[in-house]
Formats: sequence, structure tokens, C-alpha cells
Amino acid sequence: MASRSWSSLIRILLIILTVMISASWNSLPVKAESEGTCQAAYGLTPDSVSDWLMAAEENTDLTTTNRYDILAAELLSSGLVDGSTCPSNGLNPDGSANGCGVELTTDHVIAWQNQYDAVILSASQSTELPPKVVKAVIAVESQFWPGANWRLGEIGLGQMTGYGADLVLMWRPAYFQSICQKAFGENGCAAQYLFLEPSTQNLLRGMVLREIDAMCPNCQGGVDLEKGKQAVQVLTETLNASCLQSARIITMVTGKSPASLLSYDDYWRLVLANYHAGAGCVYQALRKTKNPNSWGAIASNFSSGCTSGAAYIRRIEEQIKP
Repeated sequence: MASRSWSSLIRILLIILTVMISASWNSLPVKAESEGTCQAAYGLTPDSVSDWLMAAEENTDLTTTNRYDILAAELLSSGLVDGSTCPSNGLNPDGSANGCGVELTTDHVIAWQNQYDAVILSASQSTELPPKVVKAVIAVESQFWPGANWRLGEIGLGQMTGYGADLVLMWRPAYFQSICQKAFGENGCAAQYLFLEPSTQNLLRGMVLREIDAMCPNCQGGVDLEKGKQAVQVLTETLNASCLQSARIITMVTGKSPASLLSYDDYWRLVLANYHAGAGCVYQALRKTKNPNSWGAIASNFSSGCTSGAAYIRRIEEQIKP
């Protein structure tokens, strides 16, 4: 998840957008948080959906056998896979997996990338999110390694940042209150997240990120797999938040509902770009697009600091459509 290289202009724009967008979030015509938020935010229940957006019935519907070299390196360096039969224990000097290490970890990588499938399926079904998309986001963001890089501020399976924590706390009020109650007791927070003191917002953001940080020095391999499962739940909340925010941005810029402009596939591409690149990037791209009736038209208008949003969608689709 990226929000790390924005210009000062985009940062200022995001603050303005946050106020404008969040102030009226509860006027969106959405169902209860546990039911079909993204379809309702889109404004129409599609008669049919593409394969990548379809529901899954069984864990096996999500099974993948992809090669993930970063995951291979993590399994070797953590000691979860013994690389002693390979040169340099399967690792290059820069910490990446060498050819022997990649081959040695093949079966382990396949098992690891599928271990969260049951949680992904359950969390996706409870909110009517497309589970293949949820799994693809995890694949692109972290290659299923649930660790954290606090120096870069990228945490958990979805590599959530402070921006992502802001997004979910602003747009998912039930989740926001659950975090508030952990911080302040059963009464939670009387005000919406947007109107809290900056120090309180910072506290709550930190709590969200710590909840999904699976680094655990005393755990096997240095990771707590239960925290990984928790990160899946938070990711689904955040994707729902991105659906709501994206719908509001579309309406703000065009005066139209997402369903009247975009196919459901293209709406989801915009939602994922919003999750990755942020509201400022999506807002600017929509403003610059003369006729924003397709993802292709919008993607071509991402500014230089936001172009990773378009590349991100290609990487997501590559995970689902090999």
C-alpha cells in the first residue's frame, strides 16, 4: 500500500479531500457494514460479474501455486526452511533467494501462500468482497509474509500504512469504535475519527498497525500467524472503506454515481488504485479525465507521483489471471 512519495500539493489536497469526503460519509446509500458495502457503494447490483470478482464457495477455489521469491527468502532467512543444502544457505549476499533456495522452498512457498485461504474466504463472504481480489492484494503487497517494516511504515499482509489506518478509521465506524473501546473503554469515542485531536488520531492509527504486526521474536520463524489472520480481517475492512471513499470521490468530481459511469470491473480497479495510491491521486486523475467512463481513460491521467496506481492494477490482475 503506497502513500509514501506524494508531493506537498497532493498531501494538502488529501487533507482537503478528507474533510469534504468524510463529512458526509453517512449519506452514502450503503447497506449494513456486514452486507455488500462495495456493491451498494457502486450503486447497482451487477447482473453478472467477471471471474476475478466472483464469490468463492470453497477454500480450494482460492488455491494458487505461484512462485514468490521474496517469500522464499523470508522462509530461508527466518529458519522456517533449512537452506543448508544450498550454497550460502540458499541466499544471495543481498538477502534474496538464490536459484537453489528458490527451488528448495517451492513446496513450502505453495503451502504458505494458501494457509490463509480459509480466513480470506470467511472474511470476504461476511462482507461480500471478491475473495480472489483480497488474496491478490496480499500477494502483491507482501507475498504472504505477515511481517512489518516500521522504518517504511508498511505493516502486515496488506502492507498497511498510516494512510490505510486513516482510511479504515474514517470510513468504517464500527471498526473505529472497536479500536476506540480498546483505547478508552466501553464508551469508545464520542466524536468521529476526523474530528478527534491529532494526538488521539495518532494513538488510534498506531493501535491499528500494531494489531496487524505479526513480528514475534519468540514465535517460530519470528512471526505470529494469528496476527496474520487478524491482518486479513483488517484488510477486508480497509477495502470496504476504499469502496466507500472511491464512490464519494467519483460523485464529487462528476456528479454521477459509479454505476452510471463505470463497469463494475472498472469501479473495482479504481477502488484498488485508491487503496494503493490514495484519494489525492484518484481525485486528480478523475479531474483531469475529460470523459471518465473507463479505467483506461482514468489511468492514463494519473500524475507522475501517482503512476504506480495503474501499474498496481496490472499486478493485481496478473495474480488472478495468470
